[in-house]
Amino acid sequence: MTSIKNRFARISTTLVSAVADDATFTVPYPTGFAQLSFTKGMARTGGYMIVNGNDRWAQADPGFSVAYGASLITVTNLTGASLPAGATIDINLDVADGNGRIPITLAPLPLAGVTAADVITECYPGIAGTIEYWEFHTTVAVTTAARLATFNLEIDTTNVTGSLALTSALLTPKGTVIGAECTANNVLTRESKLSLEASAVTAFAEGEGYFVVYIRPTGDDVY
Repeated sequence: MTSIKNRFARISTTLVSAVADDATFTVPYPTGFAQLSFTKGMARTGGYMIVNGNDRWAQADPGFSVAYGASLITVTNLTGASLPAGATIDINLDVADGNGRIPITLAPLPLAGVTAADVITECYPGIAGTIEYWEFHTTVAVTTAARLATFNLEIDTTNVTGSLALTSALLTPKGTVIGAECTANNVLTRESKLSLEASAVTAFAEGEGYFVVYIRPTGDDVY
């Protein structure tokens, strides 16, 4: 069995002023981390915050939430109480483990044939892991205006959170890439079935491309 280190971004700060419930404060990224360490599906929700070395709050409500900006992390106080001025705040933010990420390509897809139904039904990746991010790569541009379709992934019969809304305006020129993070219902077992579904379709007249689904393996599948 492969052994990997559980990665956390560790942040410590002292509040200059009190932070009311539902109010925010900002902290810099710790050394070795940046916005891209957390975006595109890399962030996990298992983090926690410790106030004055005593009160421990999970990354939830009640607790706290975070937003990853270009240079600063914005933390929202959801504890139900004010955090006092001078309080020491220690935050551990969970980050995806392992360096391997497996791309699964679903291609090619002529957009003119898409209807509001399954585009691909029950393929079997055979990987235990988490779908972090997926993209559509445009190989033939869409030139007819006001065409659209929303695509989502399904694991077995459950929709993965993180859809791709493809429109005429987004799918030009050739080479355009549209992506979305997958943030919930995105865990695969080795036995899982993966499907691709289209909805809210205004039929395309042209255009073509392919989807790439990025899976980060877990457990024995980590490499």
